[in-house]
Amino acid sequence: MTTIATTSSWENLIEKRINDVNFKSRTCKIYNRQAGESDQHSDKLCPCDRLVRRHSFKEKSVQEIEKLMNPDWQPPDEYDISAHSAKVPVTVFGRLKSNGCKFLRIDTRTKEEVIYELLVDDCGGKKFKPSLILSIYGGAKYFTMTEKLEIEIIRGISDATTSANAWVLTAGINNGVSKSVGEAISHYGLFGDYPKKVTCIGLTMWGTMNESTRFELKYSTKDYQRGLLYRQIPDHLEEDKETIEKNHTHCILFDSGQLNEYLDDSHRHKLVTHACTQDHTCHAVTLIIEGGVNTLEVITNHHT
Repeated sequence: MTTIATTSSWENLIEKRINDVNFKSRTCKIYNRQAGESDQHSDKLCPCDRLVRRHSFKEKSVQEIEKLMNPDWQPPDEYDISAHSAKVPVTVFGRLKSNGCKFLRIDTRTKEEVIYELLVDDCGGKKFKPSLILSIYGGAKYFTMTEKLEIEIIRGISDATTSANAWVLTAGINNGVSKSVGEAISHYGLFGDYPKKVTCIGLTMWGTMNESTRFELKYSTKDYQRGLLYRQIPDHLEEDKETIEKNHTHCILFDSGQLNEYLDDSHRHKLVTHACTQDHTCHAVTLIIEGGVNTLEVITNHHT
C-alpha cells in the first residue's frame, strides 16, 4: 500500500506549532498538581470528573484563588469550560505503534483553519488539498454492517479517492459506523485491491475515550512526562466508554478539560465548511448509515 511522501513527519509538524498561541490544548484548573500533594489516597472527584489529586495544571487553581477570599469555598456543582479551564501547551500527540494512526489532543476551541492546515501539510502540502470530503456517520453501538453493504461502501470510497484528493471523516471510535469504515478500509487495503491509501480522519473528544486509551495515547507520546502517567479516575470505576478505531490514518481528540463528554457535529461541520471555501474546488458529501437523534445534527449541518 503506497503513501504520499511528506516533507515533515506528523510529529515535526506539530512541534513546529507548539509555541503558536492558536495551537494549544486545554485542561481543568479547578485544582492543580499541588492539590494532589496534600492527599494522595482520596477518591474525591472534581466537577471535571477526574480525581482531585490527579490534575496536571501547574499555575494557581480556582481553589487557591477562591480560598483567599472565602476559606469555606466549595467546588462548583457543574463544570464550566469558560470559568474552570485554561489553555496549556499541546503534550499528547504522535503515532500509535500498532499501525501508525496519527493522533493529537487539542483544545476544543481551536479554530477549524488550524486543524485544516495541519492535515493538509501532513497530506503533502497545498497541492494535496482535498477536492472531496466524505463524512460517514450514523449508528454507534450495536450497529452492524452486512458484507454486501460493506463492499459497496468501500468500493464507493475507493473509487472516489482514486480520482480525487479525498478525505473520509468519521466519529473515530471503535464501534458503529466508524468502526465498520475503518475495518473495511484496512481489509481492502491489506489485500491490495486499492493501492492508494485512504486518508480517514476520526474527530472525537478526549473525554469520550476510556481511561486505558487515554493512558495509551500519553504513553505513545515521545517525551511525555512519565510522572504524569497515572490513572485519573478511581480504581474501582468501571467504564463503558470508547476507544480509538485504529485503522484511521488520523484521530483528532478535542479537549474541553472535562472527562465523560461526547462531541457534537460542530467541529466536523466547521472543518468541512472551511475546506469548501478555500481557493480550490472541494465537494462535500455526507453519507448516513442508520443512526439516531444525534445523527440529525449531521444531516441538518450538511444543508447549511
